[in-house]
Amino acid sequence: MRQKNTVKRTADTVIPVKTSVSRWQLFCLLAAVVVITLISFSPAIDNSFINQDDNIYVFDNADIGKPVPEAIAYFLGPHYFSGNYIPLTMTAYTFAWHKAGTQPEFYHTLNIFIHLLNVVLVFGLVYLLSRKKAGVAAIVSLFFGIHPMHVESVAWASELKDVLYTFFFLAGLIAYYKYCERACEKLHPETGINLKPGEQNPFIKNGYGLLLITFVCFVFSVLSKPAAIIFPVVLLLFDFYRRRPSGKTIWLEKLPFFMVSVIFGIIAIKAQQADNLISDQYPLAQRLIFASYALLAYLVKFILPVNLSNFYPYPPLADGHLPYLYYIAPVAVVLLFYGIYRTLKYTRLVAFGFLFFFANLILVLQFVSVGNAIMADRYTYVPYIGLLFIIAMGFDQVYHSPKEKLKAYKPLAVTIIIVLAMACSFLTYARCKVWENQDTISIDLLNNFPDNAIALNNRGYLLYLEGNYPEAITLFRQAIKLKPNYIKWDYVKAYINLADCYIAMKDYNNAQKVIDDGLQYAPHDHDVLNKMGCILAMQGEYPAALKFFNEAVFYKKDDIKLYLNMAHCYYNFRDYKNWEITLDTGLKYAPDNYLFLNDKGYALFLKGNYNNALTWFKASLERKPGFETAQENLSNCYRAINDSLKTKANE
Repeated sequence: MRQKNTVKRTADTVIPVKTSVSRWQLFCLLAAVVVITLISFSPAIDNSFINQDDNIYVFDNADIGKPVPEAIAYFLGPHYFSGNYIPLTMTAYTFAWHKAGTQPEFYHTLNIFIHLLNVVLVFGLVYLLSRKKAGVAAIVSLFFGIHPMHVESVAWASELKDVLYTFFFLAGLIAYYKYCERACEKLHPETGINLKPGEQNPFIKNGYGLLLITFVCFVFSVLSKPAAIIFPVVLLLFDFYRRRPSGKTIWLEKLPFFMVSVIFGIIAIKAQQADNLISDQYPLAQRLIFASYALLAYLVKFILPVNLSNFYPYPPLADGHLPYLYYIAPVAVVLLFYGIYRTLKYTRLVAFGFLFFFANLILVLQFVSVGNAIMADRYTYVPYIGLLFIIAMGFDQVYHSPKEKLKAYKPLAVTIIIVLAMACSFLTYARCKVWENQDTISIDLLNNFPDNAIALNNRGYLLYLEGNYPEAITLFRQAIKLKPNYIKWDYVKAYINLADCYIAMKDYNNAQKVIDDGLQYAPHDHDVLNKMGCILAMQGEYPAALKFFNEAVFYKKDDIKLYLNMAHCYYNFRDYKNWEITLDTGLKYAPDNYLFLNDKGYALFLKGNYNNALTWFKASLERKPGFETAQENLSNCYRAINDSLKTKANE
């Protein structure tokens, strides 16, 4: 008798199976997930902008107001925003600005809309990964959609880059999974897919079209946010999970992906260096401890998402030592990885889900110190998908198990999922309200970290804006007294803000004393030097002010406010030659700045060069429509031209 060929299958071999759920039921399940997510995030629609990056990206950003083709060309150039090279995200802001100006409701709606699209993509990706298990796809996409740790990525207008890069990231993974199906079909024809009549072309049949789509999605993703550079590593994890045989093909097909990752990784480092975000204030050993602690903290907040904050500061050092809990973290992480390794004896699921989580976090675990935060809620937006996949597959095993012992836990498992979903939805709804405006977010930060300099400074700044100078001064002085372990701009701001309070009260003597103290603390900080120059200029001491402005320029040559302040001094000092030289220098760094354009026009106007002055005034108004000073100068220029023509006519 002829023996049939058989294929040995392991527990993790991915074999397409028929789903017991109809397409209509699948659609209803997905629709329910989307609706619950939308309800959970609905408060965010009415939120305002906040002064943390929203000003840099949106409401103080003249670049997004440029004509779309000009804006795209500009953003594709070497221009960075808050330490990021994100041309596709900035282009999206440009389209949003041309549609709605600076109405925050539109930007929040856009973020939520893309988040909902991401929920759909997560559903589709997990549906494929889980061998078409609708329940698993629903659980993962639901908790991805409503997890409180994801509020920062969605409710903060500045995090359009997060939801946008994730959209292309997930789309690329889906395309790659379909490509892997083609690759597996060659090895196991009986487990493969049936080609349609129009798919006999070798390029399509072999799946190279899907690989091209994957690459295009990856490029769009990395143009949206540098975090996407980890994408090729995630592709290798998919190969691992699907048990693709290792060989030249796997590595050759990844080569273009890794090349793009390296290029954009270098660009990302340059962007962060340009904004002085990379520092070495902590030795390598301590950074490894911080990375271990952050990894464990993300795991804890995955299960228990409470005490969330928009900022998590580094721990204070006591006699050069960290709190004891931090020293335990590396040991716990080593044991965790060992436990994950041991699971490989039984399944690849746990290792795949955890490594997906870890790979998408590794770049932000502060092995290299970037910024002042040890962790951030937004960094979990993609990584939590891996952890959710493990849990959802475990739930499915309990729910569908034929074993009597596991069947007894089925009602409990369902109850836990429902209770957790309700809790997450409630916490997310409440957390969206915390992001309502700058006031609510600063109060929340101060409540979480009442003894942190940044929290005190942020709250004090809002009181300063409200005109409550005495209370603001108290908070700024508390921030200064903390004397942090290293100099960073966020701490130096307390000196500058305290001085601004005294300036608003016209108490220039105390303002100058504060900046003197600040210069003892940060003698080379260009913003502190600039503030001293401003205080002196307000008192008419222009030569002394210019000394500080010139010193500040030495440390920060591309800071346009320094050239504006210097130009103001030269003008008031009646040094018109240096005034114009300073304007020309400033225009080299900021050729589209409406203030420089107006002042350059005024310099030409004073020389009687009215026709050229008109061009500069018009250019200023193009960059800043409604700028009253340029409008008045333009009118005066036309009036001067008419008077000149009349004079010539009379002659």
